[in-house]
Amino acid sequence: MSNNETTCELNIAGMDCASCAGKIEKGLKSINGVKDVSVNFGAGKAKVSFNPASVNLEKIKKGIESLGYKVKEKDKKDEEGVNSRLDIIRMITVGILIIIGWGDLIGSIRGYNIASTAAMLIAGYPLVKKAVIDIKVKAITADVFMALGAVAAAAIGDFLASAVIAFFMLIAEYLDKLTMDKARKALDELIKLSPKSARIVKDGMEIEIAIEEIKKGDIVIVRPGERIPVDGRIVEGSSFVNQATITGESMPVEKKIGNEVYSATINEAGLLKIKATHVGNDTTLAKIIHLVEEAESAKAPVQKIADKFAAYFTPAILIIAGLTFLISWNITYAIAVIVVACPCTVAVATPLAVVAGTGKAARKGIIIKGGLYLEALAKIDTVVMDKTGTITIGEPRITDIKAFAEHNEDEILTMAAAVERYSEHPLSKAIIKKAEEQGLQIPEPEEFQVIPGRGVRARYNGTSVLLGSRELLKEGRINLSHEIENYMKAREKEGKTALLIAHDSDVCGVIAVADVVRKESVEAITEIREAGIKDIIMLTGDNWRTARAIANQVGIENVEAELMPDDKVKKIQELLSKGKKVAMVGDGINDAPALAMADVGIAMGVAGTDVAIEAADVALMRDDWRQIPEAIKIGRKTFSVIKQNLAIGILFNIIGVSLAATGILTPAMAAVAHVLPDVVVFANSARLIR
Repeated sequence: MSNNETTCELNIAGMDCASCAGKIEKGLKSINGVKDVSVNFGAGKAKVSFNPASVNLEKIKKGIESLGYKVKEKDKKDEEGVNSRLDIIRMITVGILIIIGWGDLIGSIRGYNIASTAAMLIAGYPLVKKAVIDIKVKAITADVFMALGAVAAAAIGDFLASAVIAFFMLIAEYLDKLTMDKARKALDELIKLSPKSARIVKDGMEIEIAIEEIKKGDIVIVRPGERIPVDGRIVEGSSFVNQATITGESMPVEKKIGNEVYSATINEAGLLKIKATHVGNDTTLAKIIHLVEEAESAKAPVQKIADKFAAYFTPAILIIAGLTFLISWNITYAIAVIVVACPCTVAVATPLAVVAGTGKAARKGIIIKGGLYLEALAKIDTVVMDKTGTITIGEPRITDIKAFAEHNEDEILTMAAAVERYSEHPLSKAIIKKAEEQGLQIPEPEEFQVIPGRGVRARYNGTSVLLGSRELLKEGRINLSHEIENYMKAREKEGKTALLIAHDSDVCGVIAVADVVRKESVEAITEIREAGIKDIIMLTGDNWRTARAIANQVGIENVEAELMPDDKVKKIQELLSKGKKVAMVGDGINDAPALAMADVGIAMGVAGTDVAIEAADVALMRDDWRQIPEAIKIGRKTFSVIKQNLAIGILFNIIGVSLAATGILTPAMAAVAHVLPDVVVFANSARLIR
């Protein structure tokens, strides 16, 4: 963006289909000084770049209003509610007048005309007004077709048919609005989750401020039952936090000093003091909302079918209406053809399903970045995954402790923790963590020496202790019995690292350490296979022994080990060259090249990780493998609904136009038929929202 440009984001009421977005874009771009316009009708927003020296914000707002839409203040719902009630009152009034006119309840032809004319004017005015605006910006929409039909019916004296056409257009628009409102509900629910105010500590005092006033580094106080207003780190207190809004987890998670917490999650128990690290639009919740909004405006490839259909639809309908009149010399047949035509159903078929699908996924902690990736997920036939941090937890943990020579497990663990107390090695951290979990006291070592590549030597309780590999013990001239050797080999076959611990020249125990498989991995991989995806491949930079051991645990047969990052990319390229549709699952940072190369890159556990959220096509907010088959299911179901919606829209138009052209549908019946595909598409898409 150049220095003399500024960008604003406006909330717009009244958009109910893609043609509305196109009309606003076209209208605003015609204003001098407006450089670029991007309208997301799914989120009800427009992003406008303009030169403030040539045009001001007020003129842009007036430009939108001149097209028949309203610019609304953020979170302002009252005006929408009033407009919705007015729409209902208008429909009821017109409906009653049509019944009066139809039944000739007043008892005279004059009464029939008065009631029908009144109904036509009340229902027809907003319709004709919209149609005139559409024609001005060269947008041929359903409003234009219906207005043309209503005016033509009135011109030949059929006021009742004109009123019915306008009446059912009111119903169609109201249904479109309800449909989009319901589809947007998931996003609205996310937006409402953020608290409006918060309490912070300032100059030793507790004060309440608006959420917008919180700054990075502020200490925020959150009491039990309250929503956390920022992303931050706990500096005082402990509690259980319900993170369902961010991660989709159903159970609250225990949080202590030093743990991260996220905006809009709920503090369930104790008082927390949190140091704010991300506020306002930088919070994880704000990023999720932004990504979902962007996803709703991203077109799926299948949308190209709808776009091509719409491009030929308008001239085709006008030609068919003209030919119908020339062949039949019956103007009502031609009017019926124009009235029954429904371009909006096809136009909204894909966006409506995308809004519903991405919204549902977001509620489950799965961020799918648009229709493109929903469609790609639906077509996946190969899943490739990294091992470390993806199938496994990504940090070593103690899996087995075996005591020898009359020692017990607690003695072995205490001795090992004392020896490793000051070591920085990842394996030492696993030992210390295990000792702390067991509630053991970790003594100070009297001496401490790291032997690189071998292990550690220290003095503990006046004795010399060795902890490490076979080589370390051999250097200390300590022999291993067959029992100990066999135990170590058995653990190593399982892909574990076996550490020997000895004191006073005797081996007293073996500690096995491994990167542990995520507990839900086996279940999720089984679900992926049951979904018909047979090609499941594990790629890892780890050694073959460990790779095969982990693969055996989770039921994966196809394994590639000892790979560099570029080797993983080459493997993805090889699969793509064979025509495979590949999803790559990784941690979003280390596997970025492979994630980018695949048809769909799925990053796990990205809550609070800016780089990972941006890098992935599908971002899973928590480290839970069960979200992967769930994402694939949502993609498949959404794509299926899109195809069904398109088929419904196209089929209804073909059948409706055929019946109208042959005189089977009158203009009034055509108006009723015009509404039917909207109702069916709404009901079909609503299945995704549940």
